[in-house]
Amino acid sequence: MNTFLLILKNDWLRLSRGRALKLLAGLTLVAGLYALLYGRTFVGRQKATIAQLTLDEQTRLDSLATWARLDTSLAANRTPDRLEKWTKARSAYEVNVPEGYHFVPHVPSSLAPLSLGMRDLFPYYYYLWGAAFYRQVFTQELANPQKLSVGHFDWAFVVVFLLPLLLIALSYNLLSAENELGTYTLLRSQPVTLRQIVFAKVAFRLLLILGFLVIVSVLAVPILGINLAESGWLLAKFLLVSVVYSLFWGGVIVAVVSFQKTSAFNALVLLGCWLVLVVALPTMLQQVLTISQPIDRTTLENLVRDQYSQHSPDSVVLKPYYARHPAYYFPSDTAKRDPELRPYYARNEAVDLTLGPLVEQHEAAVAAREATVQQWSWFLPAVNTLDLFNELAGTSAAAHRDYLRQIRDFHSRWNAFFLPKVFKNELLTPADYDRLPAWQFQSTAPGFAIWGGLLKLLLGTLLLVGLGWWKLNK
Repeated sequence: MNTFLLILKNDWLRLSRGRALKLLAGLTLVAGLYALLYGRTFVGRQKATIAQLTLDEQTRLDSLATWARLDTSLAANRTPDRLEKWTKARSAYEVNVPEGYHFVPHVPSSLAPLSLGMRDLFPYYYYLWGAAFYRQVFTQELANPQKLSVGHFDWAFVVVFLLPLLLIALSYNLLSAENELGTYTLLRSQPVTLRQIVFAKVAFRLLLILGFLVIVSVLAVPILGINLAESGWLLAKFLLVSVVYSLFWGGVIVAVVSFQKTSAFNALVLLGCWLVLVVALPTMLQQVLTISQPIDRTTLENLVRDQYSQHSPDSVVLKPYYARHPAYYFPSDTAKRDPELRPYYARNEAVDLTLGPLVEQHEAAVAAREATVQQWSWFLPAVNTLDLFNELAGTSAAAHRDYLRQIRDFHSRWNAFFLPKVFKNELLTPADYDRLPAWQFQSTAPGFAIWGGLLKLLLGTLLLVGLGWWKLNK
């Protein structure tokens, strides 16, 4: 029999006879299933909220469209209440601002339950209307800070934090146990090298981890309702990242075991590696970035509120507004329109033009911090892997910024539909309700490339394996 396969067989017989493998495998499988159910529940609540708000919006717009079709020539329809509703439904200003506000959700991807990322931190829906865009974006719901600090027990958490511990528990004594049980001399008398023994045993444990990853990934399809035709490639990428991250920890184990120390020493060093790479270094980097590259969102939000509360004279805001939009200037029929409407839109646009550069500076600071994290991710495999998971699931900070860019474009299209009618004093028709701009969120997750992040993990793995290979030859 092939030496490699013989080592695998003997290792399997030894592990299967003990309770450790069964206990650890059972606990890990339970943790994986719980993570899938937790992610499904969390995202399910958000989907239910989105579905309800979408239904409410459709009901509201259908009601406005119905009132817009009211036949006011009939005496029965000329009651004050009916005429008021008809007037609102035919007014472009009323539908654009107080009545027809549009619901724009950040629809979760099918892989969002696997890695919840920032979906608990950032708003996943907004209401947009004719007011200043940044005023609407910086009005957020309150969240529980204690809950945010605890985080979520999703599948990404299991892979990044718990799977290394499982691998350590199965591997810390894979060579030292032979010496402690008195079988090391017998083992070395066989025609095998230390390299063959260590790499075969580590490969066997990695195969167990791979089997677990594949099982949970397969179970995720029915549990989370993943459409393989649409998201099968994303799920495969998710699995690939998990496997490469496991290989990295296999490299850590090879490097530590190659020093041929006692089981207690190996366990202590491996747990120390886990603590440093998964907990300590990411926390230290966060603290360093907080000091070296501070980002104060509260100050920006206060500037938004202060800017929005300022009131400039009509002539001050209207003159530059008409210079930017000469098609909206109709001096001959000024008396036909509410004189407050035009300054309202002019002030809102002035607010956005003033705050736009400030928001861009804020986003540039966030991007600069993320770039710094990417530079350090060579030494932060856990952060690197979690970022890959969040990008694939569409739950990263970058995905949220892309969502904001999309709703900013939609806000412009929404206003562009109504403003010509407002400034020309045109009434909405029932057909206009069928032509309202429709919101369609486009996720960036399908086009995300994981190869750069995987390269960092693979290079780290090769360095560790190379160290182990060199030490085992001494």
